[in-house]
Amino acid sequence: MKILAPIREIDELEMLHAAGAEELFCGFVPQDWLDRYQGAVWLNRRSTKGSSLETLSDMRALTDAAHTKGLPVFVTFNAPYYTAEQTELVMDLAQRLSEECGVDAFIVSDVNLMLRLSEARLHAGTHVSSVAATLNLEAIRFLLNFGPNRVILPRSVTLAEIASIKKGVGSDCEIEVFMLNDGCAFEEGFCATTHHHSVGAFCTSLSGMQTDFEWHGRYFSVRRRAWLRRNLEDYREWVWYLNGNGCGSTAKGLPYGPCGLCAVPDLLKTGVDSLKIVGREASPLKKLASVKMVADIVHRARHGVPKPVVIERAISLRQAPEHCHSGYMCYYKVDA
Repeated sequence: MKILAPIREIDELEMLHAAGAEELFCGFVPQDWLDRYQGAVWLNRRSTKGSSLETLSDMRALTDAAHTKGLPVFVTFNAPYYTAEQTELVMDLAQRLSEECGVDAFIVSDVNLMLRLSEARLHAGTHVSSVAATLNLEAIRFLLNFGPNRVILPRSVTLAEIASIKKGVGSDCEIEVFMLNDGCAFEEGFCATTHHHSVGAFCTSLSGMQTDFEWHGRYFSVRRRAWLRRNLEDYREWVWYLNGNGCGSTAKGLPYGPCGLCAVPDLLKTGVDSLKIVGREASPLKKLASVKMVADIVHRARHGVPKPVVIERAISLRQAPEHCHSGYMCYYKVDA
């Protein structure tokens, strides 16, 4: 079970490796894509501002340096779909990143792009993105026709479902799951919106809307309006947790937000291959703190520390047990 960390420039490599990262993923958005689409069409599921590398020379330098430390590098081409014109551009980029830069795999959502990559037989492998909404074993079996090396399961898949899927795929492909940071109020694979740097995410903005309750010009009863307001407040609380507890952090700089740390012993037992730390666009400090936190728990689980002790340690690292006990921060529901 590897620790997969986000990276956006080579200067972050040394610290992430030293902190415990065992795999890396990044975005790549070259200037010619920006010139053509002016930032309106994203090459991957992050804004073009500050979340991706931009030149092949930078990608080559990052990949070479990572490989000297034994770390593979994966690149995100995980937009939900690409037009025919865009697909040709992506395939050209993929070939150059694979054959000239030595990238190890591409993270892909678009089935047509998966097909094209399987036909191209590049050196780099293919990882099915969570945006492809692989919610069950049948979906994965279909996508295995395109030869992926790994499938990234959506955040909504439960521990029991992960165990069933891992058992079902066996050695046909690796399974990756989310471990830390971003949440999603909807099923990401069925969401047509984006997390834009200036306007935020639709789901989080929706929770802050001003509201009143009426039907055909008539207000609901006082009792019904009070009930609806309580329901909306519960939704706002849930979204606040999904959005990193208001994008906050502990006194030691460790990030709040959605988390699967308590599930690490179960995921290790299940045979999950990789734990994903989200945040290509995050600050180097947040990346570093995230990797350290996950590495701390993974190290204990690998060395056979009892599950209740691992869970106790995970909650202590979060430094806010009331948040953990709310249940809203958990990717996975875990029985101690």
